[in-house]
Amino acid sequence: MLAHSRLDALIDEADSLRTSDPARAERLLDRIEELRPEATESQLSRIKMLRVHRSILAGDSSAAISELRAVLESGSDEQTRFIAASMLANTYSIQRQFEDALRALDAMLVLADAMDDREVRHRGLLVAAIVYNQVGEYALALRYADAIAADQPSVRTTCIITSVKLEAENGLGHSFADAVAYRGLEQCEGEPIIAAFIRWHLASQMAMQGREREAITLLAGYLAKVESTGYPFLIAQYHALLAELAMKAGAADVARQHAANALAISTEAMSAEANVKAHHVQYLLAAAEGDFESALSAYRLYAEAQRAHFNDVKSREMAYQVVRHQSLQQAQQIELLRQKNEVLELQKRVTEQRAQNWLLLALVLIAGLTSVGYWAYKTKRLQVRLKRMTETDALTGICNRQHFSERAAAALVQCARNAEPAVLVMFDLDHFKQVNDRFGHAAGDWALQRVAEAVRPLCRDVDAFGRLGGEEFALFLPGLDAAAAARLAGDAQARFGAVDTGAAGYGFRIAASFGVASVETADYSLATLMRQADQAMYAAKRGGRRQTRVFEAGMEPDTSSTPPAPIDLLRSALRGGAIDAIDAAAGRTRDADADRAIA
Repeated sequence: MLAHSRLDALIDEADSLRTSDPARAERLLDRIEELRPEATESQLSRIKMLRVHRSILAGDSSAAISELRAVLESGSDEQTRFIAASMLANTYSIQRQFEDALRALDAMLVLADAMDDREVRHRGLLVAAIVYNQVGEYALALRYADAIAADQPSVRTTCIITSVKLEAENGLGHSFADAVAYRGLEQCEGEPIIAAFIRWHLASQMAMQGREREAITLLAGYLAKVESTGYPFLIAQYHALLAELAMKAGAADVARQHAANALAISTEAMSAEANVKAHHVQYLLAAAEGDFESALSAYRLYAEAQRAHFNDVKSREMAYQVVRHQSLQQAQQIELLRQKNEVLELQKRVTEQRAQNWLLLALVLIAGLTSVGYWAYKTKRLQVRLKRMTETDALTGICNRQHFSERAAAALVQCARNAEPAVLVMFDLDHFKQVNDRFGHAAGDWALQRVAEAVRPLCRDVDAFGRLGGEEFALFLPGLDAAAAARLAGDAQARFGAVDTGAAGYGFRIAASFGVASVETADYSLATLMRQADQAMYAAKRGGRRQTRVFEAGMEPDTSSTPPAPIDLLRSALRGGAIDAIDAAAGRTRDADADRAIA
């Protein structure tokens, strides 16, 4: 019993030191391993979690993931599986496998309410907040951080909450008082990495507010301590931001050195944003000095880094949408299975009832016939309901993607057989993510329902109308040409504009970008029709949104993420010497990159 108490104390101490003093935690783990033969099942589970954390710190994420997945698939207790799922989400996010990280979060969050240990529950919810920050769901991150803050968190947890909330506020474009950050720093004694993140978030806001001198003082005074942590991501971010700030302050040599320092560890740091900032500074400095050959070279690197950062941000946002959609599908499948089981249970009861009443033949015949008819009716109703659920989008009540594709394909075959015209219309709601960010997902769902209600009256019985996913919809219109489809799109646009969002307590306008494709250019191929309509839709977005475009031969696919041609920018600079014009054309990149999970 004494040995067990001693082992518990060592495990608790090692767990509390694993981020603040990793070296000491490692020494404690060696002592714990010596006592491993005397450990209980619960203690063995905790020791395994410490070993997994050691693998993560050593960079052996593959081994850590394998161990954690084994724990989740085993018959471990709920708390052990909760901890394993949170660490798995943390590890996947470090590896930038955000779909896997979000799935691990789903497995963890269903266990959160069962966690009696407040510290364990807080640690898991902090991981959720950090991962949601990384995928751009800042409002969700704030929700989890506020929930922890209201639940009597420890001093260390309060420190991490501050970092998470400041990042989310910056991501949402909200301002916060400097005092909030400094109060958080007071809670971060012995946590240099988290304190460094808080200073970085505060400095980022100062930079956005034009307080470059204050930001430089804040970052430069803590730079040596950040470098002593050996955390490449954080070091690269500090140097990159200092390079930007120094350039704005007119200290070209200092800016150049910080940019070089950031790029020197860019591969190890895995920070696309730091790369963008550092290459941008090098490009602007070369252009300002008139070294246009170096400026062109630097701009190419800057453009590549900017494109990579843009793709990284979009992939993280898409990961959230994919996993959210999969979760909804899984919930529907579970409901279908439940109903199927219900049918089987009902059928079983019918059979048992028949067997029990067999001795009373006359009553059995009457009761049996009545019972069979009743359950047959119930079964038929359930079958009809199941079929409708598999074909219908649960939110809007229109066709889901699969059923829409099946209906459109069947109708297209008939049109091809009769040589009749047909068109496909795709539309995507404009600025829909802003609605979710500003008003919440409930407002987004409400808007999608209103869109479906607005378009449905415009459809004939032979038309197919479906939701392809997210805010994207499609119409297949047999017997119509592109001109008729464009008029229908105009009618739909007018109906969207007539939706009164204020009556529902919101304040936004619903509009969409429409793309039309005809069988005249697609040769009765559904895949070609969808691709052409998609290209036309993105042409409408590039043309200013809230409009309709018909696909034409030679129409290019979406290239909105491609930066301006470098040689055009340099020509502009050579003619007028206006670096500010080049900078304005090139654009600026804000950070959507997230902190590394520490909890």
